[in-house]
Amino acid sequence: MAWAAGFVDAACWLAIERVYTSHMTGNTASFARSVVEGNWSRGFLYGWVILPFMAGLIYSAAVIKASRRRGIHSSFSIALTTEVLALAAFIGLASGSQARGRWMVYLLLALPAAAMGMQTVTVTRINGLRVYTTYLTGSLSKCAEAVVDFAFWFRDRTRGRSWKRLQLVLLVTPRHKRLQHAALTAGLWVGFFAGATSGVWAEGRFAYAALIAPIGVLIGATVVDLARPVAAADDPPAHRQERF
Repeated sequence: MAWAAGFVDAACWLAIERVYTSHMTGNTASFARSVVEGNWSRGFLYGWVILPFMAGLIYSAAVIKASRRRGIHSSFSIALTTEVLALAAFIGLASGSQARGRWMVYLLLALPAAAMGMQTVTVTRINGLRVYTTYLTGSLSKCAEAVVDFAFWFRDRTRGRSWKRLQLVLLVTPRHKRLQHAALTAGLWVGFFAGATSGVWAEGRFAYAALIAPIGVLIGATVVDLARPVAAADDPPAHRQERF
């Protein structure tokens, strides 16, 4: 899913006005810069795309929450299906519009931005760690923290010890939770980067149809959720969270 997010973000940035569809931090900074420079037309594009992203976040969070309250285990598949439909609509509209008015640009930006918002709050907890697949700042900070924690753990257990002790620590190292967290968050960066490079390459060759690739990945994730629900097992059920 991180690969799909990187693909959509890079491909849509190239295709639609050089505006990111999942990187709201960059859009907010660009919005502020445009306002200060008095470039209101450009600034509105950066500011506008934040609204459908937020709408996607709210929609997905509400659907997942409501589904879990009703005992629907495959709650992620509903949000992912809607995301697929939004990206498919983007392909259809972008491919079919030769003369693109300003309102069409806003609509085309809204569809993938809403899709990325929907994806952001689907799979958010893995192995006890809160993660997001559509942006990387939090993942990189968690990776750094996990690496440091693991390094201190490893040093404390091997400093001044025998070679046999070092072998024992190395044996249990792959099961260490902080090392697993570091690998997971680093993997999200790798996946997003690989998706972005794929999106740049594919957009240059297939234009809007390139988004069929991330749609295929999301359909696969939906099928997996339907077959084996991936709602975080370590998240307490909604009714338990709300008890006082």
